Amino acid sequence: MAGLYFEEYTDDWERVSATRTITEEMVAEFVALCEFTSPTYTDPDYSQRLYSGRLVPGIFVLSIAEGLILNDGLTSKRGIYLLGLTPKFLKPSFAGDTIHNVVTLHSKRLTSKPDRGVVVTNHDVVNQKGEVVITYTSTRMIRTRAFVEPETAGA
Repeated sequence: MAGLYFEEYTDDWERVSATRTITEEMVAEFVALCEFTSPTYTDPDYSQRLYSGRLVPGIFVLSIAEGLILNDGLTSKRGIYLLGLTPKFLKPSFAGDTIHNVVTLHSKRLTSKPDRGVVVTNHDVVNQKGEVVITYTSTRMIRTRAFVEPETAGA
């Protein structure tokens, strides 16, 4: 599935992603990979005593939320470049939480090149209780319908 062209982002546009449950195993793998050495993340018993559950690093939740949108194909064959993310971490997430990402248009503008524009979207990462745990904006360069796909070598 191809993603949206710049022109397809309208004021009333909204996308709600699929859901994903964050497992203990996922948290352990992320913490090990990224070397989060704090007992808050490495010791499930410590986290359980202090936070009533296995705390999930917010940056990991943000990554999963972005993955949900990318997996939906929102920017597939249309996204040129991710220019920025500005997250605000509002509530903790725990192993076992199920999240989804609700995306709406914040703004858009054409660039000096007619085949691309900048699209800013608002994101609410929502858990299974309906609580917004992270809110963020993403700024992406997106192709317009004027974009011409380059021919592949040997075609």
